Amino acid sequence: MSMNKKVTMQVNGMHCGGCASKIKKSIEELGVEQQTDIDVASGSVKIQFDGTKATVADLKSKIAAVGFQVESVNLE
Repeated sequence: MSMNKKVTMQVNGMHCGGCASKIKKSIEELGVEQQTDIDVASGSVKIQFDGTKATVADLKSKIAAVGFQVESVNLE
């Protein structure tokens, strides 16, 4: 049974589609996300993921690993 969770993160340092691609690719490496929506202009990263296979901390560390800072996290 999968446990769907949704999280919205404010991410610093994104300024183009390339930045968004890096973040999306790093999250996909975890193999737990079902949907990722990234708005470069607002710095918003919305992720729907399987909460039984990963934590918000896992997602944050993947984003940090590609050079971006997560400023805030809002779990829905």
